[in-house]
Amino acid sequence: LEGRETGEPGEQKAAAYISGVFRSLGLQPKGDSGTYLQAFEFIKKIDFGENNRLAVNGRELQLENDFKPMLQTANAEFDFDEVVPVNFGITVDDTAVVYDDYAGLDVTGKAVLIKRFAPENEDSAETAVDFDRYSSLTDKIENALTHDAAGIFIYTPEGHDDTLLFLGATRVHPKDIPIVYLRREAMTRLGLDIGNPEAFRAEGATELVHIPDTGYNVVAYLPGQTDTAVILGAHYDHLGWGGPSSRYLGKEKKIHYGADDNASGTAGLLELARYYTARGDANRHSFLFIAFSGEEKGILGSSYFTRHMTVDSSKILMMYNLDMIGRLRLEEKGLGVLGVGTSEEFKKYFDTLDQEPMKVSFRESGTGPSDHTAFYNNGIPVLFFFTGVHEDYHKPDDVLEKINLEGMVKVASTVADITDYFDRNYSSLIFLKTKSDSTYGGPQNFSVTLGIMPDFISDVKGLRVDGVSGDRPAERAGILKGDVIIKMGEYDIDDIYMYMNCLKKFRKGDTTTVRVERGADTLDLKVEFK
Repeated sequence: LEGRETGEPGEQKAAAYISGVFRSLGLQPKGDSGTYLQAFEFIKKIDFGENNRLAVNGRELQLENDFKPMLQTANAEFDFDEVVPVNFGITVDDTAVVYDDYAGLDVTGKAVLIKRFAPENEDSAETAVDFDRYSSLTDKIENALTHDAAGIFIYTPEGHDDTLLFLGATRVHPKDIPIVYLRREAMTRLGLDIGNPEAFRAEGATELVHIPDTGYNVVAYLPGQTDTAVILGAHYDHLGWGGPSSRYLGKEKKIHYGADDNASGTAGLLELARYYTARGDANRHSFLFIAFSGEEKGILGSSYFTRHMTVDSSKILMMYNLDMIGRLRLEEKGLGVLGVGTSEEFKKYFDTLDQEPMKVSFRESGTGPSDHTAFYNNGIPVLFFFTGVHEDYHKPDDVLEKINLEGMVKVASTVADITDYFDRNYSSLIFLKTKSDSTYGGPQNFSVTLGIMPDFISDVKGLRVDGVSGDRPAERAGILKGDVIIKMGEYDIDDIYMYMNCLKKFRKGDTTTVRVERGADTLDLKVEFK
């Protein structure tokens, strides 16, 4: 289905297939308007509008080949008599070492030309500037705005790859000025010295268009003896033909099939739906089966569902998430189960779980890069079943032929055994907060962390907090789920990119003030990065 990318025809065909299975089992539809489908809107992509043009010193340049408006740009027309080179556009003002690329320059009302990356450090360790803290494009844009620049042009200096990765359509708060990326080859054709360019004239316009689309969760309900429900979930979307999350480096576009990620979990979900439907009246609890979409774009579907639940949220016992259960390797780690710390009752059960014939490894954390996080953030005990990342992760090579089908049966049977146990023995569970566990979360690029789950959906200026991890700086400071972070220290937070860039400024042991909006109130909370 062409990789089942959210909003694409393949996703819609997959949703129709899953709906058909639920219907054939006689499950009740729990989506919108008596259907199995729950629609959610998202920004599919940010595209170029019709009004993008640029002339440098009177010479017209070609969109994409020579220049691109950046995602942070305003939609604006401009005519700059002078675009002033400011080297790397870095100002360091929080160290004994002085460094300022704007020293002696007045760029008020003018555009600036900024190099990517940072200068080489030739000083000793005692006097060297930590340029990594100031070299991001986000930081350079903010620095130019601080100096009252009216436009920004960015280019790549010699010695670096002139490729600028444009992120997906995660919400970016645009600035009030045009921001343009100039390709190095175009600058060379214009006769501009890459190492030490002179000021030039620039006239043109920038226009970006946000293109909305719709994704679909597939939701079905099986009534039990009580209306307390167990949620079994798996995301069925994948990367389509690739995109920013792909790890494929080939030049030829290829379908990313996502057999393990996460056709395997979806197949497990459907088999469990068959299993519990066949048991009929033997189920003590009701079951809600949810195939989520938008997981690969930032758990969009599950986050939407937790805000628009189609069952009584107070009646949810627990949530199980199946994501990548198709590569079980018994001789290695076996099955990973995350979230065992989200309920005291989970801990008691897993302490006595039989490790034969399948090895099981445990993690307490209720957060991770998958849909269970949205439920954990809403105070619901969660378990995440996972057989591990592999060399084909987010590549076109994640295909059916590499799936361990027998292993999938073992995993699904284990999930059924665990679910049956809690179905028989518990009518309620006590939710526990856990510490975050980065084991499954990819590389960590920051010296410190606030300990929050960002909201990728809300269209707000700032960063809305979708969850707060236990015993981390945010929780200790009193930051709550639903708060909108608008400032950290002296840095304004417009969006998630500003937030991530701001984190790079802090080190362990630092203390700062975080300003949040909480309803109609604005609060300043003291944060200590331990």
